[in-house]
Amino acid sequence: MVEWGLALNIPLGWIAQRRSRIDAAEAELHMAAAEAKAVRREVLLQLGSLFWNLAYDQARVDALVALATQTAGFARAVGIRVTKGEARPIELPRVEVEREKVSGELEAARISLEARQAQLSVWLGAPTGRRITVRAEWNGIPPPLDLGTVRAWTRKRHPLLSVAQAKVRGLEAELRTEKLARVPPVTISGFTNHELDRRVYGAGLSIELPIWNWNSGKIAQAKARLAVGQRQLAAARLELESSVVEAEAACRSGSRLAARFKNAVLPPSEKSAATVERMYLLGEASLLEVIDARRTLLDARRSYLGTLAQAQIDCSRLRAIVGKELP
Repeated sequence: MVEWGLALNIPLGWIAQRRSRIDAAEAELHMAAAEAKAVRREVLLQLGSLFWNLAYDQARVDALVALATQTAGFARAVGIRVTKGEARPIELPRVEVEREKVSGELEAARISLEARQAQLSVWLGAPTGRRITVRAEWNGIPPPLDLGTVRAWTRKRHPLLSVAQAKVRGLEAELRTEKLARVPPVTISGFTNHELDRRVYGAGLSIELPIWNWNSGKIAQAKARLAVGQRQLAAARLELESSVVEAEAACRSGSRLAARFKNAVLPPSEKSAATVERMYLLGEASLLEVIDARRTLLDARRSYLGTLAQAQIDCSRLRAIVGKELP
């Protein structure tokens, strides 16, 4: 004698929560995509900073090499003047000291350059020992951006703000899910029993009534998490607004300072150094005046290059906040 039975239960409680769970999953996807964009911008910004720091160190080494060559030639000219009796003997050790100072600065600049090259090699995954050089446009000063336009772009495009917004949407979906969890789950069932003398078929509908549990605890937790997420979104907006103001001011001031060095500081410094050196060779200026003029020129060149490199970095940071791709 063989008796058997078969029953099939189909729960339908998930239907009520389906849409909210899909919304939560979509919010997670949007948050992950925004986080990926944020990481990409940070990497591009870091690479841009490394690029301009390396470009500055390259230009500084080139300037010091030129100055060292000029100082060596000038030292030879001073030696000839001392030998001929046209200059005091004390001037020769003075110019030799100046040449040693320039050589020391050049050595330190080369060490810094090698470190910058090694840093960029790590980021680019270049083979160990390969020397990386960059080509920068030193005549181009980055133009500042309008603050109002920058703020508008930031509100629409910044990925960190998108992350916070997606998080809030996900928390809102979770709250809806917890509220819908109070809907009694429904189950449709069907069965059949095969006995010796008969076969029975049937169907049923079951509903669970949560008399003592209305999911109040989880709903309260979801509301609290949503409130925290909304506060974090508001804080992210304020932080971005503050960052925009700071970055725009840094970009604008750096660009103006670089332009001032380029147009009002470098030309007279170069002219003064050349004039004083010619006057010294004619016996109309002292050695100290020549050294001072050459030092002033070196400081002006170094300040211009450093200011321009920092302006490029600051303006790149501003473009990264706004959402424009870095060059």
